[in-house]
Formats: sequence, C-alpha cells, structure tokens
Amino acid sequence: MGCHIRVHDLTLTYNWKTFEKKIFQRLNLCIEPGSFVTVTGSNGCGKSSLIKLILGLVSPDHGQVTLDGEPVIPGYPDAIRKQRIAYLAQQIEELFYTDSVREELSYGLVNPVEQPEQIQRDLGLDRLLDRSIESLSGGERQSVALAQFMVQQAPLLILDEPSSYLDQGRATLLKNYLLKARSKGKTILHVTQYPAEISWGTHVIDLDQAIPGVNPL
Repeated sequence: MGCHIRVHDLTLTYNWKTFEKKIFQRLNLCIEPGSFVTVTGSNGCGKSSLIKLILGLVSPDHGQVTLDGEPVIPGYPDAIRKQRIAYLAQQIEELFYTDSVREELSYGLVNPVEQPEQIQRDLGLDRLLDRSIESLSGGERQSVALAQFMVQQAPLLILDEPSSYLDQGRATLLKNYLLKARSKGKTILHVTQYPAEISWGTHVIDLDQAIPGVNPL
C-alpha cells in the first residue's frame, strides 16, 4: 500500500546556548493511507517536533520526510497551502489569517465540505459570522479554529493536542468527525497525552519507546 507519511532515518537536535537535546535519533516511521494514528509520549519526547517536521516548519539534522513519496521541503508549509493537509494546532492563535469569522471560515478553501453551514450551527458560529476575530472570547475562537479545520477536504488530517483547549461538547464533536473521516479513507495523525483519546485510532506510536529502525504500523 505504501506510506502516506514516511519518516526516513530522521535525526533532530535542539541547541540553545550551551544546552543540547537530542529529540530523534535515526527515527523511521511509515504511516499508511487511511490509518488513524495516535502519537503519544511524555512531555519533551518530540510529539510536536514530529508534527513540525511533517509540516515542513523545522529542518532535521539528517533524514527526510515524504508525503505520498514527495519530499517535504522545510520552510513554508506547502502541503497546507495546496490543501493536502488540514492542520489543527495546539495554539489556535497560529491558525487565524483574516479579520472576520466569515472570512476565516472560507479562507483558502477550494472544495469545502458539502454542509459547512451545519458545522457552523453545531459550533454556534452561525450568529458570529460578521464578528471580528479580535472581538471573540477564547471559547468562540476555539470554535472558529475547529470549524476551520472541519470544513476542509484534505486527505491528511494532523492534530496537535487538540483537546487541550476543547470542552467536552467540542471534543465529542471532533471525535465523531474524525471517526467519520477515517471511514472515508482519510489519513489521520493525532497527537495527545490523554489516555481516553488513544483508543480513537487504529495505531499508536509511543515516542518514549521509539528506537532506531522501522516502527511498523
């Protein structure tokens, strides 16, 4: 079947002044198309770093990441721009590009889902469409970020600790959305520290136990 995401011989080190920390040492992963993979592990084990490498936001010391066989070039997250990845970040401030809720929900979309209005209603955004992003409360901004993620048609969904800012109702809505996306054959990479979420997917990668070589799925 091949790999939707392939991490090959990856090494990553963070340096700050005299401090050096090895995040990954010759890490290899193959995530097949249609898999729902949960990445877990302790703080500092490299969960968010792995996401940034796949998105092209950081450069590895050695090795390569490919999406459908195409190398990820560090720099601007090209796969997001080309609608190949839908990304839900842990820090929602990273996700907003426009001024109003209406503009934000349609920003960069080429083929949105068939019923974006239903998603907006489910999240209570139908009454906020003409509001500015700056005027929203924290919870309202969270709903915009979640709706922005859910209306995309990308074949690869990447989520970095999404439940850290979601209440129970939004978390349930997200879970149901991901299970439906999986049934449609989308590939999902989901980073979490919460044990209850680990059972959502089909495979688990525990970075605390990652060793050189291929981590089979």
